[in-house]
Amino acid sequence: MEKTALAPIPRKNVDRRKDSDQRIIQAAMLLFAEHGYQRTTLIQIGLKAGYTGTLVSNRFGSKERVLRAVLALILNRFETSGNIDQPNNNSEAVPVAEQLSGFVAAYLEDVALRGTRIRALYVLMGEGMGSLPEITDEIAHVNEVFRGRISSFVESGKEKGEFKATLDILTTAVLIVGLLRGVAMQILVEPKSLPLKDLIAATQETVRSIVTIHHPHKTLNRI
Repeated sequence: MEKTALAPIPRKNVDRRKDSDQRIIQAAMLLFAEHGYQRTTLIQIGLKAGYTGTLVSNRFGSKERVLRAVLALILNRFETSGNIDQPNNNSEAVPVAEQLSGFVAAYLEDVALRGTRIRALYVLMGEGMGSLPEITDEIAHVNEVFRGRISSFVESGKEKGEFKATLDILTTAVLIVGLLRGVAMQILVEPKSLPLKDLIAATQETVRSIVTIHHPHKTLNRI
């Protein structure tokens, strides 16, 4: 007996579903940033997105899966905004230190412009270390990805002889991530009173001093 193929889902319905999923993820991120993961319910997420908790449950299955979708959105912030994400090893004209400086600027500018993403991450990190240890693995993955991106710059700079040969890649990545997050947290708390441009320049200079070989009378151009 010949099987009948299922009719394809109309493109309009696919787009509508994709749009509603994104609304749900954005709503969840806003609520996580404001109330945390533990105090947020699927019903609240649905209402915030303009739907019902039942729809959220049907689409994602559980709040934990919504969390994974939110964390994926946070991880993709540079990709979606078109900012520098990985070192360009094919570019001989642009030193790796300049590329890393671009990454630093992109990260802090992203915090200032789209702070909800980073605020949600910090709230979730706090819960992972405290009242909700079951999400620690998810947060650890975010940390690993962030360190990996920094590590790629450090490794490339060492290979090209631009960065100090004695640098330990993992240790250096941990230090730079810590610096970026410390500055970002203060920007989130005091967005109107801190000079973003000066903070970016100072953070870029600090990162360069950590990784690059010192050449007297030679200054790298700032991005």
